[in-house]
Amino acid sequence: MNILNVCDSADWDIVAYQALHTAARFLKTGHNAAVLCPKDSRLYAECQRFKVNARPLTLGAKFGLLETGGWDIVHFYNPSALPPLLLKKAKASSKIFVSQIKLGNRPAFSKLAELQPHVDMFIGACQSVLDELQRAGIEPRRTFMVPPAINIGRWESAMLIKPAMFQKLPYKVGTISMDRTLREQEMFLLMAREVLETLPETNFMVVGLKDERIRALARNLSISHKVDVLWERNDIPEVMAMMHIYAKTARRDGMSMSLIEAQASGVACVIPRLRGLSDFTVHDRNGLIVEPEDPGACARAVIRLITHPELCHSMSKMAFDYVNNNMAMPVVCNLLARLYEDALLRR
Repeated sequence: MNILNVCDSADWDIVAYQALHTAARFLKTGHNAAVLCPKDSRLYAECQRFKVNARPLTLGAKFGLLETGGWDIVHFYNPSALPPLLLKKAKASSKIFVSQIKLGNRPAFSKLAELQPHVDMFIGACQSVLDELQRAGIEPRRTFMVPPAINIGRWESAMLIKPAMFQKLPYKVGTISMDRTLREQEMFLLMAREVLETLPETNFMVVGLKDERIRALARNLSISHKVDVLWERNDIPEVMAMMHIYAKTARRDGMSMSLIEAQASGVACVIPRLRGLSDFTVHDRNGLIVEPEDPGACARAVIRLITHPELCHSMSKMAFDYVNNNMAMPVVCNLLARLYEDALLRR
């Protein structure tokens, strides 16, 4: 098959990751695949690194001045705007797929629903997104759920050392956040202070946004000596290898690539009950779900995991197994390939 992935955002996030790595996987399995994206984006640069054909997404292309002939599948990833002219032209020679990975607002989903005549299949990355697509008026027969994919091999080595780590104290509890409001980081530090009152040997780690105010927050809570602030890193598999527990302190609905990476690394996870974020977690099985914006509840969950190493290990193993069986890149791309083939058979 000839597959063109389109990502119109310049952000390097879970959406760009899907567009790049699914294309790379399809190339590896004998298909012809390319990525259409902004030339000044990190996604465009990453395509060069992974030897994926990258094509610049120009303003003209967005408004229909794009040669779509020769592509069996044109797959749009989380489009912020899809001009009907572009879709109409692409639809003439290709099957059109739209993946919605992020949970947006109602108007955004309503705009997607207006494009139904030009789209063969809308794909939701989780049940919450699928529900929003259907609530917006998209016919259920035009929707399907495909979870986000991850290259599991990068994280497997971290998982392999976890059984031994869970037998040793002190535990290290970490989070990854790019929240510019610093509210997520503050919630994590408030949770850390409560944990330290009960288990003073515990260590903590904050990774992500580079902002000296995070260190100041830790100092103001008198816990800076127990918190490593690492900023944004390129060695996240190694960072995950150092963690026993990953505590996500998000306040908004949505998917999290770092959470999936933590689960793929065998890190036991504490997750707020938010749409998207907790869609793939069963409480007390492959993670602990707590109420959002409640540092006390998060602290109690962390303490429970630290004081029950066997539970910590069991949850981390089940989390890894779920990701490996449902979100590994070969699994997701095989599912996408079947959907593509079925669409082409209906031509």
